[in-house]
Amino acid sequence: MDVTINDKKINIPAEIDTWGDLLDWIETNHLQAGQCITHVYLGGNETYNYRDRLVCEQELTAIGNIAVHSGDFDKVVHESLAELDRELSNALVISEEIIRLLANRKEEEAYTLLAQLLESIRMFFTIFSEDLGWMQPADAEISRKEFSAALVRALSQLMSAQEKRYWGSICDVVEYEITPILESWQKMVAGTREHIS
Repeated sequence: MDVTINDKKINIPAEIDTWGDLLDWIETNHLQAGQCITHVYLGGNETYNYRDRLVCEQELTAIGNIAVHSGDFDKVVHESLAELDRELSNALVISEEIIRLLANRKEEEAYTLLAQLLESIRMFFTIFSEDLGWMQPADAEISRKEFSAALVRALSQLMSAQEKRYWGSICDVVEYEITPILESWQKMVAGTREHIS
């Protein structure tokens, strides 16, 4: 089993048996001040939930090769917020395209994009539900406290419109319910980026 940090092989103390032990050791004894873990590959596969209790309990011998990548914390945060802003902009473009396709009676294409949009919204909701120090801009149409209720209302209306095949109603939900949520999230990202700059 090889353990690498930023593509450089390292030797680990013999008393480290689990991934959780190794993670603690890397963060306390190996990373420099101002650095953070950016990617973890366990057994060759990128692992996003590498802090999960069940993952941390895994024996190192059962995992295989381990590769960890680290970076400057401030840089990682700025890059992550920039990427999140791009993804929100893309979701807004998809919203407009769904409305255009439905207006032109291209329901099948619109539904394909709608499925993509809903998957993005699910990920965004997970991110914005975390208390990560998000800044609440004064001009956001929907506050952070209202996101959950607004999203539940929008998805309920969307499902009802889909069941009845009311294309106009689907357009209205995307334009007047979902788009304001996406725009509010984007303003929150912009406010947070401005605050930490």
